[in-house]
Amino acid sequence: MIRVAIADDHSELRLALRLFLGGSKDIEVVCEASNGREAVECVRMYRPDVLIMDVGMPELNGFAAAEEIGGMAAGTRVILMSIHEDRAFVEKSRAVGAQGFITKGELVGSLRAAIERVYGGGDWGLG
Repeated sequence: MIRVAIADDHSELRLALRLFLGGSKDIEVVCEASNGREAVECVRMYRPDVLIMDVGMPELNGFAAAEEIGGMAAGTRVILMSIHEDRAFVEKSRAVGAQGFITKGELVGSLRAAIERVYGGGDWGLG
């Protein structure tokens, strides 16, 4: 079972992702966060295998939160997501230690595969 955390400041997207991922027998959503600070605390408390986190969030953006999480929870793999398809977002994701980057437009078609690849030690969307 892959233990997943979801961090996004839009409650509707968190709900949609939880329902979407809940349809998988191999994935369990263990916590949710509405900002970067909550995401760090979520990882500290629940130690998920994979954190799916929006780049643009209040209090602590996804890049800063990913960097902080990488320093405290090496076992949690991070997939950053954004509505932006800008190459700079991909490069920044790699620079802060994330193992994946996915656009929100790709979530339905690719999120499960991204989670499985990152969980298995690979990366997603950083090439």
